[in-house]
Amino acid sequence: MSTATVSTASPGIPLRKWALNLFTLLGYGLVLAVLVLAWTVRENRYIVAESGLGYVLGIIGGSMMLLLLVYPLRKRRNWQFLGPVSLWFRLHMMFGVVGPALVILHSGYRIGSLNGLVALVCMLVVASSGLVGRYLYRRIHHGLYGQKVRFEEFYRKGEDWESALKQALEEHPALVEELHALEEKLVTRHTGLHRSWWFYQSARNRLKRLRRKIRRSMPRGSDRKRMVQRIQSLLDICDLGVNEILFSYWHVLHLPLFILLVFSGLTHVVVVHFY
Repeated sequence: MSTATVSTASPGIPLRKWALNLFTLLGYGLVLAVLVLAWTVRENRYIVAESGLGYVLGIIGGSMMLLLLVYPLRKRRNWQFLGPVSLWFRLHMMFGVVGPALVILHSGYRIGSLNGLVALVCMLVVASSGLVGRYLYRRIHHGLYGQKVRFEEFYRKGEDWESALKQALEEHPALVEELHALEEKLVTRHTGLHRSWWFYQSARNRLKRLRRKIRRSMPRGSDRKRMVQRIQSLLDICDLGVNEILFSYWHVLHLPLFILLVFSGLTHVVVVHFY
């Protein structure tokens, strides 16, 4: 029979991680505040796309969006001269928010042509997709800049189920065996190649039903607590698996959207300057 323990340690958030989260929150707030302010004074036309500050903002914002390409290239190719991957990842996160914001300011909340509308819509779609990807990325990593969450953090071998749950095995053998069967199936499939969103959703629903049966059938005590904790660790594995799969789907979709954005943006620039 398989053995496992649940890690119950919950160390406090490191100061550096806390500071990064605060900086990110303040950055989002500042960008949002600037966009709202620009919206409230849009009728005064302080910024126009064709000249002056509006033109400069368009160049800077468009350049930032093009620089988003450097991170995936640096990640997949051996181009050390571009700098560390971690640096370009941070810039990718920042430019993915600031770049679209500058382009919106550049437009002055006005659409002057069809190609401009297409470019703006593509940019908004890609920016929204980036926010979704950012959320999913955080769900499978320790924060935005932390290491990837590992399966072993939820499931570690080393505890003897038979001795730890001796009384539960005698009084509620069906519940213990059901939990063991779910655990074996989930752990084997999670570390293999044949995974699916439906598999994790089904396992999660079965684990939740089993948890309700345990709480109804077993008296309060250490055995019940151990089994509920084990179920929670398996539910965490399900969540990790679902988010990993969703992130992989997002990755497949995001790339063609970004290519479409680059094409529409370049078309907009050419049309504006040559026609």
